[in-house]
Amino acid sequence: MALSAVWVPIRGLVRATAAVVLLASAWWLFAPRFLGGYDTYVVVSGPSMWPKLVTGDLLVLRSAGRYGVGETAGYRTPQLRAPVVHQIIAADGGSYTFKGINNGFTDPSHPRAPEIIGRLWIDLGQTGRLLQWTKIPAVGGVLIFAAGAYAAWPRRRHRLHRHPRRTHDL
Repeated sequence: MALSAVWVPIRGLVRATAAVVLLASAWWLFAPRFLGGYDTYVVVSGPSMWPKLVTGDLLVLRSAGRYGVGETAGYRTPQLRAPVVHQIIAADGGSYTFKGINNGFTDPSHPRAPEIIGRLWIDLGQTGRLLQWTKIPAVGGVLIFAAGAYAAWPRRRHRLHRHPRRTHDL
């Protein structure tokens, strides 16, 4: 058996292993909390954190053991259904005081560490605007149809063609 005939399956195995490792690493780094990961994804809505954060920014919040003054973090309040992402301006006796950079007042809630969703880990910019478009039924339907059509579209299979070795007469 020729070495090239053995190498083809090994190359496929190496590619598959690399793909699995890459996907597992991406999952470990970016999986949302509701699917077993460490992160919470939040789309900014409102001007309270302007100019640092603007409406439509997609934020990745990651929980931490401790939070410090000056950090941007998110928490949930009983009054609002969406998380509040503001800056921590004070810590006192285990509770934190939050304030939006662009607000002239502090937040009425003073969450404790277990109530904090996480600190700002990554700001993915205006990606949140794209995600909000997918919530519109017509847009979501078109995307689902396009994904299904792509998955069902017949593909041309690449096959290893063996060509007879050419011999040259001298």
